Amino acid sequence: MSGLNDFRAERRADQQAVRAEDRADRREEREQKRMDAEAARQRRQADQRAAEQARERRRAARAARFGRVTGWVTANPARAFVRLVQACSIVPAVVSQVTALDHANVMLLLAVLLAAMLEGGAWALVAMGAQAEGERSTHTYRLGAWAAGAVAAGINFAHGWTQYPHHHWVAFVLALSSVGAVWLTDLQTHGGRGPTTAEKKTAKERAEHARRRAEHHPKVRAVADRLLSAAAYGALSPDEAWRIAWEYVHGVTVPGLTAELLAQRLNARARVAELSALPAPADLWPGMPDDPFPTLTLPLPSGPSDGVYLDTVPDALRNASPITTEALEALYGNGSGVPVPKPEEPREEPPAEDGGNASAPAGERPLDPADLARVRVLAADLAADGEELSTRKVRTLLGCRNETAVRLRAAVEAERNRPGKENAQ
Repeated sequence: MSGLNDFRAERRADQQAVRAEDRADRREEREQKRMDAEAARQRRQADQRAAEQARERRRAARAARFGRVTGWVTANPARAFVRLVQACSIVPAVVSQVTALDHANVMLLLAVLLAAMLEGGAWALVAMGAQAEGERSTHTYRLGAWAAGAVAAGINFAHGWTQYPHHHWVAFVLALSSVGAVWLTDLQTHGGRGPTTAEKKTAKERAEHARRRAEHHPKVRAVADRLLSAAAYGALSPDEAWRIAWEYVHGVTVPGLTAELLAQRLNARARVAELSALPAPADLWPGMPDDPFPTLTLPLPSGPSDGVYLDTVPDALRNASPITTEALEALYGNGSGVPVPKPEEPREEPPAEDGGNASAPAGERPLDPADLARVRVLAADLAADGEELSTRKVRTLLGCRNETAVRLRAAVEAERNRPGKENAQ
């Protein structure tokens, strides 16, 4: 019995092992199926994504093409509508001409070729004129295009007039189909290339400026023209030639500045300085009756060496061209018409008996006895003629600086008005 039981136990164990193997095989099969299904699902998703991406690319390409077209139309509305008119005019014009030639018993193929010759010739000349724009004259091309268009328009008009006897306006429409698009294309191709209103205004102002330059400064204009003709073409600009010519003629690089203007300014400053040293009327000094001869206390201008030339030049002229002190001092020393002060030599202090020098303020150069003597003689001559001694007359006599003339005049007047002393005659 024990052997039978063992056999049964072994058999049950074998059966259990087989069933366990079957279960494992089924699990493995199910897992494999699951993995295969997952892989298939992933492949389907990948294919769907790829198809969607392909569709997106196609949509993007169509949108880009459409965007280029709409963008071109938006950026070039005139050109777009001209192209539309061209397409809508050429087809009716050619059809009308073919019909007209066919009604005239012209062979159909020959009629098509003749119509294409007329319309195509007009548009060929229009295209050639557009290509020649800016490089050579376009008159020949434009005249040829208009002539070909006129011939085609005449054929269409005659055909429309006879074909539609009760609606003659159709003949005008058919004729316009041959010349309307040519006209619009001609305007688009050759129109709008001229100068703008602002450019015309600038050119007019520039021409007026050049005319006034030549009228007001003929000498400078002549020198500038010679400089331009002598230089290589384009090597020297007109403005640069004018600047150089102005410096050659007037000695300065500031446009508009001349020696005469400098002399006029300096003479005006000298007159102001002279008036500032004259006695003031009594009614200008109320409350000071004890001082019968008060003098104005305006500041006297300094001599030409302290920058009077730079003060002479207005800011607008100074900004228009570079100017330096050396250039102005060079003008002052080269016959500008301005009274040139003589350099004052160092002199020894005059003797004590000369009253005019003993009271010279500290730090100032003593007055020259010879100058004092000449001023005394001038004062005596003026007194004999009933005239008064002035700073301007002293400066004219000696050619000295204004402040030196003021001191000389004051010293001589003090001598002449000194109590107990006779005036020098």
